[in-house]
Amino acid sequence: MASPFGVLVCLLIVLPQILAISSPIDEIAPLKTCQFPCMTEVNLHLFLHQFVDGPNNPNRNEETLLQASFIFGFGTTVVHDWTLTKTTNSRDTVVARVQGVHVQAGLTKPNRWYTTHNIEFQQGRFAGSTLQVMG
Repeated sequence: MASPFGVLVCLLIVLPQILAISSPIDEIAPLKTCQFPCMTEVNLHLFLHQFVDGPNNPNRNEETLLQASFIFGFGTTVVHDWTLTKTTNSRDTVVARVQGVHVQAGLTKPNRWYTTHNIEFQQGRFAGSTLQVMG
């Protein structure tokens, strides 16, 4: 068992010496500071305008590449160039374009679409930015 004198010597003489020669904690694990806020929440209220492929729709913004003969149209592949606006009016200023592909992926149920597309912003504070969406 250590004597009180030994503990005192350790605290007053040895411990400061050890601390003096050891590297500071910020050299071992430097603190990282954010130049921008680390978390930002963005709420966008945009309306997607899809005009389906078909002979009676001259202003359509999608085209069927492959019309599958499986049940529920499994495998049907459609390429799209939809628009996003701030209002429900499809003739309003286009904020972004949604360009990509959607595939009928449901073999046992209808309307099970897999989509992948890039949202390319053209107007507003995100103009020039791209968001990729899959699912």
